Amino acid sequence: MATENKYKYTRAYFKILNLINGNPSEDVFLIKGGQGSSKTISILELIIQALLVSPKEATVLSSELSKMKRTSIMDYKKICTDWGVFKSQNDYNRSESKHEYPNGSYLDFLGADVTDVGKGFRRDILYINEANKMPLDTAVQFISRCDLTLIDWNPDSVFWGDDYINENNCITLTFDDNEYLGRSERKSILGYKTKGFHKPDLEFNKLFEESNIKSNYWANRWRVYGLGLVGQVEGAVYKDWKVLDSLPDGVRLLGTGLDFGFTNDPTAAIDVYKWNDAYILDEVLYRKGLHNNEIYDLLKDKRNVYADSAEPKSISELRRYGLGVRGAVKGRDSIMFGVQILQSHKIFVTSQSTNLIEEMGKYSFEKDKRGQTTNKPADTFNHCMDAARYAASELIGNKNQGKYRIARV
Repeated sequence: MATENKYKYTRAYFKILNLINGNPSEDVFLIKGGQGSSKTISILELIIQALLVSPKEATVLSSELSKMKRTSIMDYKKICTDWGVFKSQNDYNRSESKHEYPNGSYLDFLGADVTDVGKGFRRDILYINEANKMPLDTAVQFISRCDLTLIDWNPDSVFWGDDYINENNCITLTFDDNEYLGRSERKSILGYKTKGFHKPDLEFNKLFEESNIKSNYWANRWRVYGLGLVGQVEGAVYKDWKVLDSLPDGVRLLGTGLDFGFTNDPTAAIDVYKWNDAYILDEVLYRKGLHNNEIYDLLKDKRNVYADSAEPKSISELRRYGLGVRGAVKGRDSIMFGVQILQSHKIFVTSQSTNLIEEMGKYSFEKDKRGQTTNKPADTFNHCMDAARYAASELIGNKNQGKYRIARV
């Protein structure tokens, strides 16, 4: 006797399908959503159907392949088994994380952490899973070579995917779009709301008023995982900053901060502008694999550059090329010195500063063993942040009174 398939079509599935079919001129679609919205399952279901209809090449891409083995790969296998797409356990090649279909279609799972994974990449369909965990420069390599790209993420904070959004290609999903969500998980998600607010039944505009917030942690969790809206990282270092579409008239360039990188980390450079009683940060460089001569070529028009003094050889070489660069002191508490300078002023970020905006949203304080927020910034999402504070320490801070001064390398 035939049994009913476990993996059914949810409201989320039909919303994504209608979004794609209703906008045939779009080639990038963005699906942001909260916990339990079935966005991953729904996207995988749509891809499987497309591969069954006609021969196509598809890839599911994530920041790390090892994590997908416990999430999207497992989901894919379960759907294929439930729908009878797998005829035998040998249909899926575990060593290559690849599934070949009888009609010539295939789907593979790739981790962006693998060296040269994007070279020669061409696909009919690309699905970037949890895209907010992937750097923009990595994602662009893949998106530019695909006919159709689907991007999903939990909107913990602003990230590069927001730059792809237009009025036709994005949808926000919540747990209410998954009518098959288990009772226990639904109850847990609704619990974020009751724990986060004194009066959880207030309308949205009043719900998030400061006087109604009982717990910032749970209120933010409801915002992100319950409503699928952009939230704020818990313990964020920078909270009061805004984005400008472009540099306004009357700004004055003070100088540039430079943080060195190469293989694993990017080299980042941030211009600092004075604007009335505020400061504007503008990303001018964010790239891996740059040699010093290439850094010079990209920054040779800059006059006041302040860099990481931990690399005196690079600073010396750049000075020989003709770049006006000095080293910024890195000592005990120097990180918080630079952070506090920026925190004490009105800060704006230009909209084209994609990586800077992502780091501003994700740069947070470390937590101790009890999960309590410390006053020490975590050593992640800080390449642009370090460049900005090198410049801020010299250009905005009081050099005569400041504890840490620029080292004249």
